[in-house]
Amino acid sequence: MNWIKVSKHTFLFFFAIGFFFNSCKTQKGLDSSGFQNEFLGIKDMECVETINPNAIDSKVGTIDCGDISFNYDYGKYSNVGPITAKEEFRRSFDTYHHIKFFEFRMIDPKVYKIFLDSIQVIDVRRKKPDDKLFFDCDPCNTTAEITFMGETYYYPVTLSEDQLNMKGFTCTFEEKGGMVYKYFQVENSLPGLFITPKKNRYKKKNTLSLIVTETTLSKEEVDQILKSVYLK
Repeated sequence: MNWIKVSKHTFLFFFAIGFFFNSCKTQKGLDSSGFQNEFLGIKDMECVETINPNAIDSKVGTIDCGDISFNYDYGKYSNVGPITAKEEFRRSFDTYHHIKFFEFRMIDPKVYKIFLDSIQVIDVRRKKPDDKLFFDCDPCNTTAEITFMGETYYYPVTLSEDQLNMKGFTCTFEEKGGMVYKYFQVENSLPGLFITPKKNRYKKKNTLSLIVTETTLSKEEVDQILKSVYLK
């Protein structure tokens, strides 16, 4: 009889433990509610995904959430959206401007790529007459403020007026959990989102492009949904 009582108590104990863990799993599921696939999630949204089977270098498809639909591209060369002045300078600096800069600093060309990670682009703006430029450049219309090994430099370049004025598009950036979220909208087009790891200078990591293709929602509602998108 005592053995039977112990068995019942043991059964009840393990039942309680099992119920507890199942409850925890259910609660965890509620915390991550919404649409999810292998690499992205959209909080509090029920959506249907259609995958493009012909994509080669990236994962491409559509996401239909009823009142709003998206095209996505997940890979190393996803659509970054309109290019800001800061992005354009960083790209051109990494491609060729860094050579002149590192030559001035007498750095061995063999380690240029290593030292590139130490370059921080602080600001890119229209050139001012009193800028203490890294070198003279009369035709240049832009000054890029960069830092390297604790020192600040003002590097002159030439950019288009549209890029300097962000003409024809709007763009904002936000950093969350080691990722940079770029929210953008080109004039007369629906908005989009580009997500990249913060440390991805050489495009070795995947990025996400998510573009709104159709919607019946207001701009505020669309912006709120884009803010709820995340990379897993």
